[in-house]
Amino acid sequence: MQIRCSRKTPKGKYLEVDCENQLIQIIFTWHSLDAIEDYGMTIENVLNFLLYPEEVVKGHGNRYIAHRRLNDHLARVVYEYDGCNIIVVTFYISYVNRYFKEGKYEDKILS
Repeated sequence: MQIRCSRKTPKGKYLEVDCENQLIQIIFTWHSLDAIEDYGMTIENVLNFLLYPEEVVKGHGNRYIAHRRLNDHLARVVYEYDGCNIIVVTFYISYVNRYFKEGKYEDKILS
């Protein structure tokens, strides 16, 4: 995974990520960037959770939530699609036993 382009936009930070021979366009909202910082994570960490999740579940509306276990905790990346862009709405860490569904995939970013 390689970040090819990064720039600020009115909504947040736009990235073009080259991953497994696919160019993925992602916008991290300002809210998600604040949450990433609050949890002491990096954008690269969250990209890894988003692009290589252990499962993806359906959220409210047209949103999805990518899950990745961190011992007894669970990294949750909430995202949606806006045309060809993926919008990362927020990020937070919760407990595995509260949300993890044992490997269910309701969406996959990488084909």
